[in-house]
Amino acid sequence: MAKLSLLVFMSKKKKLKGTIDDYPLVEITTHDWVSDSEWVSINKARKFEPAICYSVGRKFNQTKSKIQLFGSWSYDEDGTLQVGTIETIPKSWMITIKLI
Repeated sequence: MAKLSLLVFMSKKKKLKGTIDDYPLVEITTHDWVSDSEWVSINKARKFEPAICYSVGRKFNQTKSKIQLFGSWSYDEDGTLQVGTIETIPKSWMITIKLI
């Protein structure tokens, strides 16, 4: 099973044009949901707030609804940039984006 999972993961590498310098290194601050499985009163539950999270990576795609980063990369035999560790973040959750 682990071997199959590794093969599926490896096959999802995306190929991009250019070099690593074509993709800016950014830090994104986002909201994220908080979950709690304990029994609490409604008043206590209303006090829960979304978490604030940080992601650092190379920005390779941005649309009206999302922003995408990659965290690792390599070059294949013909020099094509391949990327992994891809994060797709809803733009509605984004608080800030900062160029590093």
